[in-house]
Amino acid sequence: MFKPIVIFVALNFLLTIYVSDVKSEKQPVVRTPLGEVAGYYMQTRGGRQIAAFTAIPFAVPPVGDLRFKAPVPVEPWQDTLDATKESPVCVQRNPYTRQEEIVGQEDCLYLNIYTPITDNDVGEKKKLLPVMVFLHGGGWMCGSGTTEMYGPQFLLDRDVVFVATNYRLGPLGFLSTQDENCPGNNGLKDQQEALRFLQKTVESFGGDPNSVTIFGESAGGASVHYHMISESSAGLFHKGISESGTALVPWAEAPPGEALRNAFLLAKYLDCPQAPSAKMIECLRTKDSYDIIGTEFSFYKWDYEPMTPFKAVVEPDLPGAFLTRSPRKVPNVPAVPWMTGLTKDEGCLKSVWITAFEGRYNEFMSGFETIAPVTFYYENSPYAEEITQKIRNKYFKENDLQATQQGILNIYSDSYFAYPAIEAIELVFNYTKNPVYLYELTYRGANSFSQIFGDPQGDYGVCHADDLMHLFPIGFLSNPFSPEDLKMSETIVTLWTNFATTGNPNKPVPVPFKWETATSGSKMEYLELGFKPHMKKDLAPRSRFWGELPLWQNMRSRRYMDEL
Repeated sequence: MFKPIVIFVALNFLLTIYVSDVKSEKQPVVRTPLGEVAGYYMQTRGGRQIAAFTAIPFAVPPVGDLRFKAPVPVEPWQDTLDATKESPVCVQRNPYTRQEEIVGQEDCLYLNIYTPITDNDVGEKKKLLPVMVFLHGGGWMCGSGTTEMYGPQFLLDRDVVFVATNYRLGPLGFLSTQDENCPGNNGLKDQQEALRFLQKTVESFGGDPNSVTIFGESAGGASVHYHMISESSAGLFHKGISESGTALVPWAEAPPGEALRNAFLLAKYLDCPQAPSAKMIECLRTKDSYDIIGTEFSFYKWDYEPMTPFKAVVEPDLPGAFLTRSPRKVPNVPAVPWMTGLTKDEGCLKSVWITAFEGRYNEFMSGFETIAPVTFYYENSPYAEEITQKIRNKYFKENDLQATQQGILNIYSDSYFAYPAIEAIELVFNYTKNPVYLYELTYRGANSFSQIFGDPQGDYGVCHADDLMHLFPIGFLSNPFSPEDLKMSETIVTLWTNFATTGNPNKPVPVPFKWETATSGSKMEYLELGFKPHMKKDLAPRSRFWGELPLWQNMRSRRYMDEL
C-alpha cells in the first residue's frame, strides 16, 4: 500500500476567511451572498488546519404550514451567523439499533461546510476546490450529517471542500398522497435545496460550484442515484458516488399503490380523515412530530419489517416535481460520471439480528412463508408462494445450521443491495457513455458495523456501512485503527477525492494500481478493494437469481403489472 501525497492548492480569491495570521485568529469568518458566517478551526488526521462552519440553515424551518411541503429557500440574514454549534438531527428513531426513544426536531434543515486553510504565494493564481456533498444513510428513517458521525478529519487531508447535510426523514420527509396536497419526495427535495444553496454560496468557502460531487451510503447512495435520474437536479452536481445503495433497491422505491395505502394508514393511526387528501394533510399538520414518527411500529408486521414504509415515489407531473417517471423507465437524463459499489457482506445489516439470537432465528425459520414476503417486499405478489419456495431452495441447506445462517446473510446481501446495483448499472449503460467505476470492499478492518447491528463481538465479514469508517472518524467504533486499516483508509480517501477532483479515481494523486471503468452489463469489471486492490470481472453474480423471480420490479409485460 502507499502513502498518498497531499497536494496543497490555494483557495479562491472569493474565500474571505480572514487568515493573514491563522494562529492569531480566534475564529474564521466567511462573507457569502446571503450574509456573514463565523465558524471555528479544526485539525485533520494529518494535522492540517481547516475551517468548520456547522449548523448553517439552507431552508426555512419546515414546520407548521410548511410541514409536508417542499423546502422553502432560506432568506439572507443581517447579523453574522454563528456556525459553531452542532446541527440538530431531524425527528427520528433508529430501528437498526433497536432505539426506543424518539429524538430530534422538525427545524433540522441545516448543513455543515468544512474547508482547508492554505497560504498563497504572492502572485500565485488562486484556484477553487472541488466540492464533496455527503448524503447520509439510515433507510430514510434515521441518520444525520453531524460532525460526530461524518466529520471532515480524513477527507480534508486532501484539497476538497466537504459538506454534510440533513434532510427530513420518515413520513415527515417521504409521505405522499400522490396529488398536489403532498406529492412526496420532500426529503429528496431537501437534499436538492441544499445543493441549490451551495450553488449560491460555496464559492465563498473556496469551493467550485462547477465541480460538485454528491456521494452517499445506503439510503444516501440511493439518493445520489435518484438525483442522477431527476431532471430537476440537473446542473446542481457533476459527479456521483453511490455506496451500497441505488434507486432500484426494494426498500427505497415504492411499488405501485404502496404510497397511498401507507398515507391512509398514517392518517388512521393518528385519527385523521383519510379523504379528501387536503383534509388528511391539514389534520396531520396539527399532530406532534414525535407522534407522527412514533407510528412506524404500527407499520411493522414482523420485527421491524417491512423496513422503510415511506419511500421515494413517482410524483404527479406538477411544478417542482422531483421524479415523474419510474427509475426503470428513465428518459434522456443528464449523465455524469458515476462510482458505485458494495461491501462483501451487505446483508449483515439485517441478518445479524436474526442469526445471533436463537429465539429470533427460530421464529424466522419457522415463520419463513409468512415473513419472507414481508421482509423481501413481495407480499402483494400473486406468486408469493412460488417466490418463497425458490428463495428457500436457493439459500437454505436442510440440517446445516451454519450454511443456512450464511444463506440468510446472502439473501439480504443479494436482494437488498447487490442485484438492485446490477440492474441499475445495466440501465445506466443504456443511457450514458460517461464512465462508470465499480467496486467491492472485501477488506475487513478492526471495526465493523455489525457492532451496532446486533453483535459487538462476532465476525460477519465486511458488513453494510463498513466503508464509512475509512472515510469518516466514526465516533462509536471502539477498536483503534491498525496500520493496515490506516492504509486502507488512505487508499479509499485518495480514490474518492481523486474522483471528485477529476472524475477519475486514478488521478491526480497516483495510486499503485489502475481502476478500470466498467464496459458493459455482461462484463461488470470492478475493483476489489482488499489488501491488494485489483480488477476483477462479473460483480455479484450470485445475486442475478433475483432477476429471475416474478417480482413486481421484474414484471415487464402489462399483464403481469395488472395482476400485481
